[in-house]
Amino acid sequence: MTRSSDGSATYWLIGLWLLAHAAPAAAYIDPGTGSALFYVVSGLVVSVYFGVRGLYYRVLEAIFRIRHKDQRCDLAIHCEDPRYEITFLPVLKELVARGVEPTFFTMYERDDSYEPLPPKVTHRAIAPGMVGYAYLNNIEANMLVTTTPQLDVMTFRRSPRVKHYSILQHALGESRYVRPYAYDFFDSVLCCGEILEANIRKIEGIRGLPAKQLYHTGIPHYEELLKNRHAAPPPSGETVVLVAPSWGPFSMFESFGVDFIAAIARQYRVIVRPHPQMKVSQPELYAKVLAVSGVQVDTSRTPAESMSKAHVLLSDISGIAHEFAFIYERPVLIIDQRRIVGGLEGDLLGGDSELKERCREFIVPVPPSEINNIAAHIGQALVNHSPARLTEVRAQLIYNFGTASRVAAEQISEILVRERASASPKKARVGFSGTPAGLGSQGAA
Repeated sequence: MTRSSDGSATYWLIGLWLLAHAAPAAAYIDPGTGSALFYVVSGLVVSVYFGVRGLYYRVLEAIFRIRHKDQRCDLAIHCEDPRYEITFLPVLKELVARGVEPTFFTMYERDDSYEPLPPKVTHRAIAPGMVGYAYLNNIEANMLVTTTPQLDVMTFRRSPRVKHYSILQHALGESRYVRPYAYDFFDSVLCCGEILEANIRKIEGIRGLPAKQLYHTGIPHYEELLKNRHAAPPPSGETVVLVAPSWGPFSMFESFGVDFIAAIARQYRVIVRPHPQMKVSQPELYAKVLAVSGVQVDTSRTPAESMSKAHVLLSDISGIAHEFAFIYERPVLIIDQRRIVGGLEGDLLGGDSELKERCREFIVPVPPSEINNIAAHIGQALVNHSPARLTEVRAQLIYNFGTASRVAAEQISEILVRERASASPKKARVGFSGTPAGLGSQGAA
């Protein structure tokens, strides 16, 4: 036993000596072999990552596949983030008025600071992220309504016990700037307007998908904004410019800094509203915005008060541009940086934004090269603005302006009655990407 141990020690010493006195060696790997090795190694790393991630996801799915009482309901309304409550609350009220008792699934906790839910609405707070989606992927319901796109593409999957999936719009938009397959696997889309409807039909044709149900619905939360507008006094006195851009690489603050605000403030009173996501994703830039002197900075929960005070809005790609124009009927200027649609549905649709083109008379695009002359462009927009022309275009672009929550509740109720009468959930089909998706029937309302 001792001799064996001594022998092993000797071998270890010899091995260490050889390593310490190894002679340099020249080696050559040709570029093709080097690239192949890189792809092999990176492929192994990525495979291991997604393998572990997939195992975690399957464990969550197995946990929630065991049905619990709180996973069963008639109508499920899924709200991913508190900012979408303004979309759902007016619809919930209209549904309750029609005798429907929805279950409101939120991926956050609701406390006393939130508006109380209507009576007969059951609230379920579920975990955010993958855990919450694992829960949703195994609920049982006749119908699920959400604002979250890309069903059956990534984490958000169809439950075999949900008969009908529908997506409701939380902003005026088009398919151009959403990720691929955003609407493809829903049974129905409660459309905001004709541009989105046309985009979806075009994508269905290109991909060879069956036509899903498209409803002429509108934008329910515009009604809440209208209430705020009517409750607030109209702006008066010195002209107020609201500067409220988006966040990220296309934001005005990211592209041009904050110095241009000073040029505006020399001629107008300025309210600056930084996007809330900047505080999380761009904290240093957010701090610079808060430090701008000679202007009012608005960080309140909603922009309603600032919008009611402003005569004109300066923005970029933020959805606030359409809200300000169509609710307050006042002019908007946007810094017209060309948006990259690579990897988005715009790649498939081709061309430029139809929504931007049809709104350019009152949501005025300004070239980025004119940022130092922006105060002059603001003055010109105020002089040229025509509220009558704005309301004419609004009627063309937005379905059921001012009554969308009632219309949405009627449409949801109709679908719900139909699905209650069906014997079982629709069988999933295999879509073009190999993922199961509901087979929606054709029929635009």
